[in-house]
Amino acid sequence: MMKVAVNGRNGRARRILVVDDEKNYRIILENLLGQSGYLVLTADGAQSGLDILRREVVDLVISDLRLPGLDGIGMCRLVQAEFGPLPCLLFSACLPPGVLREMSGAGIIGYLSKPFDNRDMLSLVDRILYQGRSCAKPIEFPSAQNDGCVP
Repeated sequence: MMKVAVNGRNGRARRILVVDDEKNYRIILENLLGQSGYLVLTADGAQSGLDILRREVVDLVISDLRLPGLDGIGMCRLVQAEFGPLPCLLFSACLPPGVLREMSGAGIIGYLSKPFDNRDMLSLVDRILYQGRSCAKPIEFPSAQNDGCVP
């Protein structure tokens, strides 16, 4: 039996938008989060992610940092400007210098390195959605060890 991640305020399943140009990561996250009871929507880029947000209500955006065209940070800035304080979580194979500082101003409250540990991803999603994590500064997880890599 699949457990359902329920939002206590209105009884609906928590909805997560996953944005990544790599189809395999979209599938991995859709399966991982779906098996944990989340309703998962996916997009292959920032623009298609924004289009989904204009049609659907979501509780969390999970995005790759590096996307064709508008990157994950730029997308999250637009999300905050257009939809208000919607939490965003980024992941990437490379975290260039200074990006963690840039994240907090874009509503990004967490980061994981690719490849990420599934338990870290689920733990971070749960912390964000169920503990009402503030958007004040990004949550760093042990897998975020690529700081300083060459973009």
